[in-house]
Amino acid sequence: MNLAPEARPGRTPRWIREHVAGLLALAIGVAGFVVVAVRQEELWSQPDWQLTVPFLVASAIAATVAVVRRESHLWLPLLGVGLAAAATVLGVVVVFGAVVLVTAAVILILSGVM
Repeated sequence: MNLAPEARPGRTPRWIREHVAGLLALAIGVAGFVVVAVRQEELWSQPDWQLTVPFLVASAIAATVAVVRRESHLWLPLLGVGLAAAATVLGVVVVFGAVVLVTAAVILILSGVM
């Protein structure tokens, strides 16, 4: 009689080990974006480059390691680098996001009226 186990351990630890550099790049990018967003006095102003550039460089290094390791999910390091890069120009990103949001609202209102 051959009995199979009811539950098998998930793939989570193995997946994390296989994508550690991409996850690190994402964590650095998120941390950089959050730190810059919290430290900004005026959200629409340009952040201090001495605060943002180290996060961008660290995220880019981790993303490069992820690419060299040929990790399968490249969106992880790319998202991390993108968030760190967006933190360097946070004021522009906020203004651009506000313009896109207002434009989308106007388009939605006009499409409902016409």
